[in-house]
Amino acid sequence: MIDWFTVVAQIVNFLILVALLRYFLYGRLVAAMERRQQEIAARWDEAHQQREAAANELEAARDKNRQLDEQREALLAKVRDEVDDYRRQLTAKVRSEVDALQSRWADAIREETDAFLRDLRRRAAEEIVAIARRALSDLAGADLERQIVRRFLHDLDQLGEPERHAVIASLEESHRVAVVQTVHPLTGELQTSIRDLLRERLLKDLEVRFEQSGDLLCGIALHTDAHKLAWDLRDYFLALQQELRSALEEETSTKRPRSTESADAVP
Repeated sequence: MIDWFTVVAQIVNFLILVALLRYFLYGRLVAAMERRQQEIAARWDEAHQQREAAANELEAARDKNRQLDEQREALLAKVRDEVDDYRRQLTAKVRSEVDALQSRWADAIREETDAFLRDLRRRAAEEIVAIARRALSDLAGADLERQIVRRFLHDLDQLGEPERHAVIASLEESHRVAVVQTVHPLTGELQTSIRDLLRERLLKDLEVRFEQSGDLLCGIALHTDAHKLAWDLRDYFLALQQELRSALEEETSTKRPRSTESADAVP
């Protein structure tokens, strides 16, 4: 048989136990579970925030790396531009120095050429004059000055009318005074011959002065304020001088200073 008293007592005990558990344990357990859930949720939010912060920091780091790359490229481009500018400036400077060196070299060559030609002309003139003196003395029986005067008088006598009138006009403007220059003093006979022909061909009351001049190589010259009539061996040397100068310039133009070649190698 069922002991209903025992059953009822057990049910009552169970309900009392449930009530006690509910009152003393269930509330605390639920509260603890809620606190735990809140902690988990808080930690989850914190973890989410940390993950977002980490993602933001990573993106910021990437942006910073991109900026650093851009700055590096800009700096490298600036350095390359500065190097190119410096190279161009250096190249221009070297070329300028080379041009100046080549110009000085060319000037030195011209000076040496001019000095050589002057010396050559002087020596050639001395030899030619000496030979001319001996030849005229042997062939014509007269000294060189007499022959020069004769040639000058012949040229003066052959003056055309336009040139003669121009010389006369110049003499009138210079107070009818003519200056005759020679390398060496002329004899009285030669001076008289010159004076007579000048007065005959130009002006009857012309005053003629005779002077020595170092500008003449071997000749005679008539000077007015605006005209000059001259015969000089120097004229015969001009063609020879020009030929010698052309030959020397052609020879020196084929040579270049080494610095020019080095300048061509500059990038």
